[in-house]
Amino acid sequence: MNGRNANSTRQGYTAGVERPSKQRAVSARGLLGLLLTLLLPPVGLFFLWRQGVFRTRGRLLLTGLATLEMTALFVLLTPHQELTPRTPVPVAPALVTAAPQGETLNALSNIEQLLYEQKLAKVLDAGGTARDLLTEEEKLEAQNAQNEATYEEVVYSVFSNAVYYHATKVCRTQTNGRELTVRDALREGLQPCPYCNPPAIVA
Repeated sequence: MNGRNANSTRQGYTAGVERPSKQRAVSARGLLGLLLTLLLPPVGLFFLWRQGVFRTRGRLLLTGLATLEMTALFVLLTPHQELTPRTPVPVAPALVTAAPQGETLNALSNIEQLLYEQKLAKVLDAGGTARDLLTEEEKLEAQNAQNEATYEEVVYSVFSNAVYYHATKVCRTQTNGRELTVRDALREGLQPCPYCNPPAIVA
């Protein structure tokens, strides 16, 4: 009786039906997991670890192989663009006007010009002139230059018994027919007319 019960428990299936082999089921799952890991690594890895196919060491080995496979696929499928070296060529901006070849721009001179303009503006506001910014030596040089120009200006006088030289040929009621320069008039001892204010030398 006990033998029959033991035999019945060992079989567990209807007579004529063979019990499936456990070893065969594991092999089928293992083959499926291996194929999925090789063809679709993410799905295969999920299947291996979710279903517990193979031992831990085998799953770790397959995980490493799948990682290498995915890395290789990523490298192969990533487009590589070859960079062509280019030598930079200096080009002048289109909206910039090139400075003349003979002109030298000096930052220090620009600063000095700005300072001079500021001082000049203060002097003009106070009622002075640009001459007030000159040193005594510069004033003397400027006066000499102005006198040199005045010496060459044309003035008029009478032909005889002249005392004054005039700015125009007619001064009041007197007609001055003689034409000469201020230098010549001063050499002859003539004085500037007090009425028509001809060019005069400033001492």
